[in-house]
Amino acid sequence: MLQTRFTVAVAGAVAAATLVIAAVAFIVVRSDLQNQVTQELLQRAASVQRLTRRYHGHIPAGWLPPHSDRFGTFSPYMQLVTAGGVIRAPTGDHGLLAASPTAVKVASGQAGPQQGEASLDGVRAMVLTVPLAPGVALQLAAPLDTVDTELARVGATLAALSAIGVALAALVGWGVARAGLAPVGRLAAVAEQVTATGDPDGRVEVERPDELGRLATSFNRMLGTLRRSLAAQQQLVSDASHELRTPLTSLRINVELLADDPGLSAGERQQVLGRVVAQVAELGQLVADVTELAGPDSPASSLEDVPLHEVVAADLEAARRDWPHTTFQGCLEPCSVLGSADRLRRAVRNLLDNAAKFGPPGAPVEVLLSGGELTVRDHGPGIEPADLPHVFDRFYRAPAARGVPGSGLGLAIVRQVAEGHGGTVRAETAPGGGTLMRLHLPTRQAVSVGPRLLRRAPGHRGPEGAAMPESQTIGVSAVPAGAAARDDGSAAEIPLR
Repeated sequence: MLQTRFTVAVAGAVAAATLVIAAVAFIVVRSDLQNQVTQELLQRAASVQRLTRRYHGHIPAGWLPPHSDRFGTFSPYMQLVTAGGVIRAPTGDHGLLAASPTAVKVASGQAGPQQGEASLDGVRAMVLTVPLAPGVALQLAAPLDTVDTELARVGATLAALSAIGVALAALVGWGVARAGLAPVGRLAAVAEQVTATGDPDGRVEVERPDELGRLATSFNRMLGTLRRSLAAQQQLVSDASHELRTPLTSLRINVELLADDPGLSAGERQQVLGRVVAQVAELGQLVADVTELAGPDSPASSLEDVPLHEVVAADLEAARRDWPHTTFQGCLEPCSVLGSADRLRRAVRNLLDNAAKFGPPGAPVEVLLSGGELTVRDHGPGIEPADLPHVFDRFYRAPAARGVPGSGLGLAIVRQVAEGHGGTVRAETAPGGGTLMRLHLPTRQAVSVGPRLLRRAPGHRGPEGAAMPESQTIGVSAVPAGAAARDDGSAAEIPLR
């Protein structure tokens, strides 16, 4: 559990810090207490050295410092050691301290004052050896039992304080972890609820500016996105069901008419079959559009550099074949976008089909590609201002367009493709009548191509056998915005008002 691990981590860190602090404090106290004993011995040695000055370096045989036999804190034990290793002690030639080589060197002048530890009658003692006179050294010893007792008391106090500190740190860490991780617990509870019920209506209520607050805010935004996605899916299913109901009903009526009335004349039967074929085609297109909208955006791995001018040029050629009575005029500036060529082709074709569908026969559809923005203008009745914000909604049909064949999904697909490529699309009322569609996409570095024209040869015929006028020319070149190619290869202005 995260809270337990956090508490253990805090307690461990505090314990380590407390251990280091206690060890340093213990060493400092021990050093200070031992220094106090050393200072007391040095003061006593200086007092004895002052007493011996009256002998002018010749200490009488048998002389000993006063109170030499006392072995206590305020009156240390003292004895003399000669350069020959002879001990003069209150107890005779056998003192409490042995005549060590170090003491002999100090007495003979070969070494300065020396300090060490020794055991006197089973008691640990501090021993100080200093020169007293030529050939004589003074040894002083003070017990360290009081130091040991004080160190034991200090150690016990430090250990108790350390234990209390670790316990308090663990308690505070547990409280902080519980309070700090409470939002994570609530977030986990909401996530588990969403997983169990499939309902993303939950929300984590966290108002704090730290990382947990940002996490909760991001989680709430994710739930909001999920709610909108589910609502959009449900709306799509509902709208698709509604839109499918009418053509299916009409198709069923026509099929039942063919099945129930075998006496239909050949002309009537052919007429009904024509309606059936048209309705099946309409259903197929509707299903394809719904599938396009319901499907995910293109994965990043399938994105590539797409020459947008070539995509538009190919779609213009296809639109000319499918709409032989519409004049398509185009001026395309070379540009490249990062995306899916198939989806971009579908979006551009929907814009061209929409413009041809609502434009009067013989009226031009003007196409301009410049700076990553594709504009398609028709000369039809235009779109009412109240309908402009909704023309890209799924299944939306303006009242004036409900008599025109279509499912109301073409422009919705254009918006989905635009947003999937980081772009935008909008509809405007063109000055002088008609509608102007603007599809803007972020461009990459412009491709380098020479000027070229894509035109139909004179006398070329469309799918219906109708002659295609030579004036329907698509200019693909780096020409100024708003210019189209004439038949002689020069640039001609397209009135994109």
